[in-house]
Amino acid sequence: MPQIVSKEYFAQTRFLFHCHFKVKIPRDYGEDLLNACFEIAEDIDLRYNSYQPDSFFSLINRNAGNWVDVDEDCVSLLKSLKLVSDLTAGCYDITCMPLIKLWGFYRKDNLTLPSFSDVQEVLKLVDYRKIEIDGCRVRIGVNQEIITGSFIKAFAVDKVIAFLKESGVTDAIVNAGGSSMRALNDVSHASWKINFSHPISNISERLTIQNESFSLSGKSNNHLIIRDKIYGHILNSNTGFPSATEQVGVVTSSAFLSDVLSTALHTVDSVDFVSVVESLSSHINFNYFRVEGDGRKFSDICF
Repeated sequence: MPQIVSKEYFAQTRFLFHCHFKVKIPRDYGEDLLNACFEIAEDIDLRYNSYQPDSFFSLINRNAGNWVDVDEDCVSLLKSLKLVSDLTAGCYDITCMPLIKLWGFYRKDNLTLPSFSDVQEVLKLVDYRKIEIDGCRVRIGVNQEIITGSFIKAFAVDKVIAFLKESGVTDAIVNAGGSSMRALNDVSHASWKINFSHPISNISERLTIQNESFSLSGKSNNHLIIRDKIYGHILNSNTGFPSATEQVGVVTSSAFLSDVLSTALHTVDSVDFVSVVESLSSHINFNYFRVEGDGRKFSDICF
C-alpha cells in the first residue's frame, strides 16, 4: 500500500485491462479530474488492447499477413518492444500468443501438458522479427498473433501520468493491478512506499519510489496446475516453455518500460541473466531484482 501522509486524497478504481486500475490524487484537484484520467485509460484500452475487438492490435492480428494502418503511438510501442526482444535474444516476444493458447491459459479445464512436438510446431509462429513497420503501417506473419498483456496497462499508466502533469498535479500515484505503478512526488510528499510479498516466503517487503515507476511480474497470480506442478503464464519464447523464475521487480522512469522489463527479465534463463541485464542496461537505466525458483535472488544495489 502507498505511504500514508497527512493530506487528503481522492481515489477511484475501475476494472480495466483485466485488473483494478486505481488513480489517487490530492482532494484539492476534485473528482472531475479523476474522471478525466479514466477517460484517457479507457481510450487506451479501446485503441491498443489486443483483447478489444476494434483496437489496432486486434486489427493487426485479424489481418495477419496484410498491412494495417495504425497510429504513431502504435509504431512507437512496437519499435520499443522489438528492441527489448533483440536485447533478450528473443526470450521476450509479443508474438507468443499462439504458445499461450497451446499451453491452455485460456481453458479452465486444462489438465494436460502440450507435447514437445506441438510446442516446436507452434514456435514457428513466434518471431518478433516478422513484425514489419512501414511508416504508420504494420504487418505480421500469416497466423501470427500479438498479445499486449505485458505492456498495455502500463502504457495507460504513463498516459494518465502525462495528463496529470499537464494539469498541474505534482503528487499522485497510478496503480494498475498492483503489478505496475507510477508515482508523482513533490516537496510536500517526497515518496510513495510500496509493499509486496516475497513469492516463496510470503514475507512482506517494501520499497520506496519517487517520481518513478515500479512493476512486478510473477507466476503466483496467473498459472496452471497440471499433475501437481505449477506452470506460470510467462513463457520463454525461445524454448516455448514457462519460465522457472518466481518473481521480477523493476524500477525505472516509465511504467511502460518497467512493465516490459519485468516481464522480459522473467523470461530469461538464469545462465544468461547477467549478460542480458548488461545488454538492456546499455540502452535503458533501471534497477531490478529477480527471485529464482530455488529462492536465489539476483539484484542490483537498489534492492
